[in-house]
Amino acid sequence: LLAVFLFCLPLPSLSRAAPADAAPAAVPGMEESLALFWAARAEDLAAVAEEISVLQKRGEALATPLTIRLQTVRSRFARLSGIFQASRGHPSEQLTVVLQMRSLIEELKTAVTPLQGIVAAVAARLESVAGARADLDSLLKESAAEGVNLQEDSGPESQGLKTYLRALTAAEQRLQTVSDRLNRLLSPAGTALERMGGTLANLDGSMMGIWEAYYLTPSEITWGALLSTPALLADWAVALKGRLSFAYPQSSEEWLGSLRAFLAAACVMALLGWLGRRGTDRLPERWRRACALIHRSSWVLVSLGIAALSAAGNRSGGIYFGFVLLGSLALVAGIASLSWRLRIAVLPSLEKKPSPLAPLYAPAALGMFALFSDLPARILGILWGAAMIAFLFALFRLKRPVRSERSSLPLLESFSHGCALYLGLGSLCVALAGYARLAILLFMFLFALVNVLILGNALSGLLDALENRFFSRKKTPVRKAVVEAVSRPAPWLLALLCAVPWLWAAPGAFPLLRHILAANYTVGEASIDFSLILILVLLFFLARSFIRLGQASLDHLPQRMPYIEPGVIPTLRNVFRYGVWALFALCCLALFGVDFTSLAVVAGGLSVGIGFGLQNIFSNLVSGLMLIFGRTILVGDFVEVAGAKGTVRAINIRSTTIETPDRALIYVPNSAIMSVQFVNWTRSSRMVRRSLSVGVAYCSPTGLVTELLIRAAAEH
Repeated sequence: LLAVFLFCLPLPSLSRAAPADAAPAAVPGMEESLALFWAARAEDLAAVAEEISVLQKRGEALATPLTIRLQTVRSRFARLSGIFQASRGHPSEQLTVVLQMRSLIEELKTAVTPLQGIVAAVAARLESVAGARADLDSLLKESAAEGVNLQEDSGPESQGLKTYLRALTAAEQRLQTVSDRLNRLLSPAGTALERMGGTLANLDGSMMGIWEAYYLTPSEITWGALLSTPALLADWAVALKGRLSFAYPQSSEEWLGSLRAFLAAACVMALLGWLGRRGTDRLPERWRRACALIHRSSWVLVSLGIAALSAAGNRSGGIYFGFVLLGSLALVAGIASLSWRLRIAVLPSLEKKPSPLAPLYAPAALGMFALFSDLPARILGILWGAAMIAFLFALFRLKRPVRSERSSLPLLESFSHGCALYLGLGSLCVALAGYARLAILLFMFLFALVNVLILGNALSGLLDALENRFFSRKKTPVRKAVVEAVSRPAPWLLALLCAVPWLWAAPGAFPLLRHILAANYTVGEASIDFSLILILVLLFFLARSFIRLGQASLDHLPQRMPYIEPGVIPTLRNVFRYGVWALFALCCLALFGVDFTSLAVVAGGLSVGIGFGLQNIFSNLVSGLMLIFGRTILVGDFVEVAGAKGTVRAINIRSTTIETPDRALIYVPNSAIMSVQFVNWTRSSRMVRRSLSVGVAYCSPTGLVTELLIRAAAEH
């Protein structure tokens, strides 16, 4: 920029006439300054060259270990690819292989990152030198256009420019050589990463089909197939030894790492259990007793399950499925026990009743072990069918006492007890059809569903007890409304999260669930998927929470603003509720992709039908809106309409509720109120005049009658 400024801009000192003795001294000074400028730029390029030499040495030093690491990763990746191909029909092993492949790729990326940083630094220097070359070429062209050839002059400036040009050319050549050298060193690793990434993407894409075939491929149960069972068992026993290498640690170092993870998680869970036990001191007696039982039994099982799952991480990638199985079994038992103990705390009458989850645990545990062992589908079908027959036989033996108890149980427990029979029958039918693995998966899914129902109800009861203890509707109505709005969906979300151990216990449940949730369903022009459903559910709870909060604030409004009439509050509550739900409906239509233009056309056609076929309903609707916004009648007014007298209790969209002095409720259509003459005794003032006819005997003294009537009125 300095060179451009000096050569291209006319300086005022050069354009004015100067003394003769000063002119010869000014030009040599400028040339010397420019010579120093070019010399400084040449020194900068020399520093860049030294930096490039250092980067080249660092890159070449990294090349040898990277080459060794690349060869190791390639050989391990090729071995894992062979194991993947040999594990056809065993997707649990293939999933572990895929996880280890992903770990190898991350390991190679970590090894390549330093060399990539050096290559990027060299490329940045090369780009800056190319920019300097472009600036110099532009300067030389501008000078040549003005008739000055800086490269042919013999002055100091020209010599400095030539020195800078030689340094720039040498730096360009050096940078290009180093860049080519480093790129050649990096190219094998980049090619390997690209190939391994493509292979891993193909394997990930095929995993879903493998899991579907694993569960949805029927097995043949024929006489010939049964005769080949011993050979299948022999092959399975040989293959089981290889599969166990993926299920548990195979070296002392791996066992030690898993043990450290187990102990750390167990200590954390023990600390959380102690803190939770201390925090239950302020609960009612029945809740404290339930929490003590949970702490002694259920929490121990949950802690052991979480600790076992924490120890399932494999340093080389993947997980130890044996630890996952043990942890899932402990978690399922602990959560089922916790669900029933919380349910007993909500309903103490269930204390001596059997848990509907208890008879389901043994078949579920057997199914978990059967899927983990990966028995051949034919043998698994026979085993699971026999287990379901034994399970149903045990249920039928307990049929009478269970049914007699069921009559005294609440609806949820009665339904849960009845589910055991239908679970067994359904799973047995699926197994007899040849889908043994799918039968086990279905049994565990329905078992988890029953647990979610019981746990969700129990947690809802617990939160209700906490709300009533710490929040008052009279003293803190707004806080009470907020807590109620949050506490309604929270227990069910937590109950759904507690169903995760069932998914861990069933191999492939997570990939299948992700596939189902990622499925996209098209209805007309609307596209529906799980994310849209989740957004709608969240919007529903947000709208309901906002309505509760707004209505609680409106109920509390007359206490803060005494000049507001209390009778206006119900009208504002209705308007607020209808407005929020209308906004929610519009948001739902927008999310479903409904075109509001076509909706307006449909509404125009419906208006004709409303005008002809729904005149009465539409008339009541419009009349209700007029009553709500016109405020001719408010809640609490004493009115007389259509021969009925009473206090207005509610003004709805269709009708108005009037309570008579006899405590009878009269529902008067809004159109009748708007079309007839009615009397509002208390609209303008609570002070009214009433004429009461009192009959007494003709011989009664009128003075005494008057005195008694006045006394009765004064004492009322």
